[in-house]
Amino acid sequence: MAQKKSVKNQEPKLRITVRHALTNIYTVLLFTAFPLFLSNYYSAARRDKFWFFLVLTLVIGAAVGIISIVDFAARGNEYNKKLNTYRDPFKVSVTDIAFFSFAGVSIISTLTCGRIAHCFVGLSGSESNGRNMGLVTILMLLVCYMVISRFFYYQKLVFYCMFAGIAIVSLLAMLNYYYMDPLGLFDVYKGSSSYDTVINDFTSTIGNKNYLSALICVALPFSVGAALACEDKIMRIVAYVSTGIQFIGLLVATSDGGFLGCFAAFAIIAVVISRDSKRLCRFCICIAIMMLSAKLLWLFDLIMDGKSKGYSSFSEFFVYSNFVYIILTVFAILAVALYFYSKYILNAKDKAQELPKAVFFIMLGLVCLGFAVVAGLIIYYSCIDTETKLTGFKRFFRFNEYWGTHRGYFWIRSFEIFGDMNFWQKLFGMGPDTYYFAFKPYFAELSRKFAEGSTNAAHNVYINYLVTHGILGLGAYLTLVVSAIVRGVKNSKHNPLALVCLGVMIAYAAQDIVNIANPVNTPWFIAFIALSEATALRANSTERLTEAGF
Repeated sequence: MAQKKSVKNQEPKLRITVRHALTNIYTVLLFTAFPLFLSNYYSAARRDKFWFFLVLTLVIGAAVGIISIVDFAARGNEYNKKLNTYRDPFKVSVTDIAFFSFAGVSIISTLTCGRIAHCFVGLSGSESNGRNMGLVTILMLLVCYMVISRFFYYQKLVFYCMFAGIAIVSLLAMLNYYYMDPLGLFDVYKGSSSYDTVINDFTSTIGNKNYLSALICVALPFSVGAALACEDKIMRIVAYVSTGIQFIGLLVATSDGGFLGCFAAFAIIAVVISRDSKRLCRFCICIAIMMLSAKLLWLFDLIMDGKSKGYSSFSEFFVYSNFVYIILTVFAILAVALYFYSKYILNAKDKAQELPKAVFFIMLGLVCLGFAVVAGLIIYYSCIDTETKLTGFKRFFRFNEYWGTHRGYFWIRSFEIFGDMNFWQKLFGMGPDTYYFAFKPYFAELSRKFAEGSTNAAHNVYINYLVTHGILGLGAYLTLVVSAIVRGVKNSKHNPLALVCLGVMIAYAAQDIVNIANPVNTPWFIAFIALSEATALRANSTERLTEAGF
């Protein structure tokens, strides 16, 4: 009797198709050309990214969609299964349903808000009325998600391009921070009344420095995750280098939201990998590299005689504090200890690379304790001791109207706005990107208290969606993010790329607490949710994953 072939041998050879090639081209452009594209210096940086993303996604999405429909109509869905191991394009997950639900709520909210033209694009008259996060952007984000989650094809070149794109952005930001302008983006504003504002608030090819910080919230966890997951030595070295460069980018972005997101991601990732001695060793190396890069930036600061734009409290700590040397030493020692433990003890005993369960519970306990301490300090200084003067990063432990450059004021008033909405608006919101109009009654008070004439965002994505998309829209968005993170945690045990995506999703979801959804940063976030979904639904074969360096 003939011996049965193994299941692996029965799997068809994975071949790249036009759809997969288009998807990879799209992904590369999204992580390289997209953040670098500017048409007229900084005067329309956000709109440049918006139109670039809109046109690119529309063209690639239409091409992939047409090819998929033609193939399905001509040969049936079985063709997809026989050609390769990509998932069924018509099979849905909780994350898929949540995203389509969010888009559906956005459509209903747009049609019933009374400002259809504004809600569609996110602008009306003055540019300050919106942030290009209207219905058209949300629909293109959905297209981006569908294309990447169905047809992404593992290739090393794609990941190398990602590293290159984010490295260029970060290095330019560092040079700009020390008033060096290799691209001449600031020279055009010399002599104008806006020069001081531009040179202090804008950077690299991104525009607003807060947008750079949010972008680093995607880039840095991606680099760290790749360093943990890559088995290809060259790619892992590139990931280590990229980690150092991205941390410098985070330091010069001087936005506390970026630190919040990255710290949250690193804490969760440390727990997830705590029993894997090899990955835990690499994680310690990454932390040591970040501390080393901070001190390299300090050395550069000395060379430049401190002629920078000035560091924020968190950035100042990492650049100037001697305590960073202790952190660097501790994690370097831990990395060496874990390396020798894995190589000469576990390997010698032919044991798996797993550490005892106690390590997991200790790590989990430390992370939970850290979060509990932070929460306790916020409660104490916000409700009990409201008089003690807090300075530096300690000021974040007291929540009031002045918290986080008066983000507290926006949040408190936003809940008042929501409370005054009618029943329909509570369900579907006031329309995509309409926060400007919702907050308009408070402009006089905002100007009187904080010398700020207007705002078009709550500076908290979740509160913003509560006002603009209502309970149903916020519920759909939260389901989208939470389901993607949960699936990422589960799948990270089997697919290394899922671990990379997991850190990105946690970081961006955390920084969303103090930041703004916009067409500069959100596409990267959605792209990584799509990549995570692709791995969760086995969009690529193990063979392709290995060849891609994972």
